[in-house]
Amino acid sequence: MSDDLPDISRLASLLADPGRSRMLLALLGGQMATASDLAQVANLSPQAASNHLARLLDGGVLRVESRGRYRYYTLANVQIAHALEALAVAAHGHDLSRPTLRRKGNGEIRLARTCYRHLAGRLGTLLCEAMVAKGYLQPDAEARAFAVTASGQQWLQATLAIDSTALPLKRRELARACLDWSERRDHLAGVLGEALCTAFVTQGLVQRRSGNRSLIVTAAGHHFLRQHFDLVL
Repeated sequence: MSDDLPDISRLASLLADPGRSRMLLALLGGQMATASDLAQVANLSPQAASNHLARLLDGGVLRVESRGRYRYYTLANVQIAHALEALAVAAHGHDLSRPTLRRKGNGEIRLARTCYRHLAGRLGTLLCEAMVAKGYLQPDAEARAFAVTASGQQWLQATLAIDSTALPLKRRELARACLDWSERRDHLAGVLGEALCTAFVTQGLVQRRSGNRSLIVTAAGHHFLRQHFDLVL
């Protein structure tokens, strides 16, 4: 392989195992989980899960933090999350009527969920499109990113207490487009996407569900969407 081309074969081999892929998808919401939690999600024995997690750590796909007696695993970085989301889009193809998308619980996942700390699913895509329609975001199709307009800055500050000019970028994009695997449209990612998700949670517009990354849109959340964007989920 040419020296100036990235070697994706090692990463691909790590993602190829069904058990490892299930554990990684379970972490796609940006949360942390213990080895026992991930073993249960992947239907693996504790020893098998431990072996898989060791390979994922060695491959730089996961990172781990020790908190008290427990070790918590999470995705290594946002680039891994974007790769997983893109693979999920490719894996499901373009047929939204596939039976795998209509299993019990998938309606909740498709309606509202987190995708590495930003809002995804129908909620995320409709919100992103509504912010563009209102003139709060200016899309750059070529760069797969958004610019926050002056009116967008004012709206974010006034309604969600988000100062988009003061968000810490650390070489990351402020607002990027992320193709949603279930909706086949973009939702808002980047640092602003994470801030938006955090604001929705802290202000009680959505609530996290236990056991997966789906979100409950609260009565306050439905009111917020109707009031500001005339959106009905």
